[in-house]
Amino acid sequence: MSSRPAQPWFFDPLLWLTMAIIGGMLMLLSLARYWGYNALMLDLGNMSQAIWSATHGQPLVFTQPTGAYSRLAGHVEFFYFLLAPLYLLWPNPQILLISQALLATAGAIPAYRLALRQLDSRFAARCSALIYLLYPVMQTAVLFDLHGDTLAMPLLLFALDALDRKDWRSYGLWLALALSCKVYVAAPVAGIGAYLWLWGSERRVGLITLFAAVGYGGVVFFGVREWFASPQLEHSAATAYVRHYYSDLHLITESLLPRLLHGMVVFGPLLLLLWRGWRWLLPALPLSAAVLLSTGPGPSYHYAAHHYALVVPFLVMAVLDGAARDQARGLLTGQTWRWRANLGLSTLLVLVMGSLMVDQPLNPRFWQAPPGNGLHHWAYGVMPRDAVTTRFLAQHVPPDVPVVASVNLATRLINRETVHIVRHPDSKYEDHFLKVLDHVDYVVINTLFDWRTNTTYEQKELGYMLQDASFGLVAARDGLVVFERAAPPATHLQQTVRLTTTNPLPAVTHALGPAQLRGVELLPLEGRRFRASFVWQLQGPPPEDDWVAISQLGERSDARIVHLPTYASLPISTWPSETLVWETFEFIVPDDLPAGSYPWHVAWYPTTDPATPFVDVAVATDLVVATLEVR
Repeated sequence: MSSRPAQPWFFDPLLWLTMAIIGGMLMLLSLARYWGYNALMLDLGNMSQAIWSATHGQPLVFTQPTGAYSRLAGHVEFFYFLLAPLYLLWPNPQILLISQALLATAGAIPAYRLALRQLDSRFAARCSALIYLLYPVMQTAVLFDLHGDTLAMPLLLFALDALDRKDWRSYGLWLALALSCKVYVAAPVAGIGAYLWLWGSERRVGLITLFAAVGYGGVVFFGVREWFASPQLEHSAATAYVRHYYSDLHLITESLLPRLLHGMVVFGPLLLLLWRGWRWLLPALPLSAAVLLSTGPGPSYHYAAHHYALVVPFLVMAVLDGAARDQARGLLTGQTWRWRANLGLSTLLVLVMGSLMVDQPLNPRFWQAPPGNGLHHWAYGVMPRDAVTTRFLAQHVPPDVPVVASVNLATRLINRETVHIVRHPDSKYEDHFLKVLDHVDYVVINTLFDWRTNTTYEQKELGYMLQDASFGLVAARDGLVVFERAAPPATHLQQTVRLTTTNPLPAVTHALGPAQLRGVELLPLEGRRFRASFVWQLQGPPPEDDWVAISQLGERSDARIVHLPTYASLPISTWPSETLVWETFEFIVPDDLPAGSYPWHVAWYPTTDPATPFVDVAVATDLVVATLEVR
């Protein structure tokens, strides 16, 4: 550690400017994912629900497939209790995303101060701050929902800055805060202690740090987790954790190359200096190795997840150590420029790698907006349907009631005790939906999944709901549907489908994709409630994949009507040949649709085509079958 007095750091306008630009970008992109319904229940919803529970005096409780669990039985994020007061002021996941982005951005301050103190150079300090702010896995961690390791990342840098200043009280406080973020933060903290014992000048501090981290980690992992674990678990909490992330180690060889490539994204941009400062990689190696060897879902070893956030502080330290060694060597050889060149080039490589590997405005693909990237509505883009969805949920899903919802809708319904998702990727039960259905009063399904390439994602569950007599369909708009338990029959939107082998209809047909339209009728009921009846027949053999029929009123893309009977109750792939399919469904025209006459468009769309125009019905493939008079 350098003993040079720190130069004033807070007068550098470039530091604050870069923090404002990059931090503002990360914050806005995080919020944009939420605004566009792309921040899912896993994981932002789970974290938000847990923090909401803390505002009601509960120990970070959130809903899992088999019931309610405490976060203290899993990753043990005590730090979330400190976020609860913010959530109490604004009970919305957005405050958590904002807080995470601001805290992560603040990590540039200790990165700057460490470089300024150790290398006595504003150029080095600015490079250090830029390396931290632009580092690919730092940015991807911030952009990947809310996680304890992302919150711990800047806290560890503040601790290392305090260590460099020998401010022991601050050092202890920052380490305590970092440890509280997640159970496995104990590993890199123990690594700090090991570094100080092996190579630092503070061996006593190193021993205290090492034993404190190991003791805390052991108590939390084998004590706190077990204390809060559910008695329903088949294994201990520790065993369940290991099985979740390392149960398929025999498959690692099948993904060896991608694991190596992801490792290069994590360490590659700084190799010019890392090899000289390799000692500071010691605290990061156990964790990074554990992630790269993990077989958890995701895959968890992917660089774009949050699991490498805790590596970033030690990459910064290793680079500064490597630059300091280059600087000292340059004084002996007369090549005093070399360390600056290596540090500047490393900063440039970080910028280039981040521009190529992170979905942010410096990446050209961000502006091209291919599916799932950049301004596309599967990523950061916001489309008109998102505003419709927000109003729909607020209008038709009461607060506090237990619900099961589509994974992208559940994030907006988390301020309640019970929030299940329709399909849970971690559930080991094929009948997961039927198990949780007994514990909820509302079911909310997004039938179109405009952000997915496969709209049959929850088709099976939707079909079950249409047949479940204990629930009734009480609201539907633009592919969003709400079922309520024991709803009054008068509020049900009836949905039926039947087959006949007789053919009393005229021979005139209209071909629409895989089906022929043989007849249609629209009947007004009361107010803005209508009943639509369609008669279909296959055109050729049944398709291998399902299609979905969608109707639209005029040019209003937010007034689409999904034909639920032939989508979920009797999908077209199951239709018998030479048989008429009669479907009838009721719907209510939205209040914000002005009175008037609207042409009724109908079309069939494949459910597995990523180019399916679900956002705006393509008029060229539509058929106008009637005119609807709306009063």
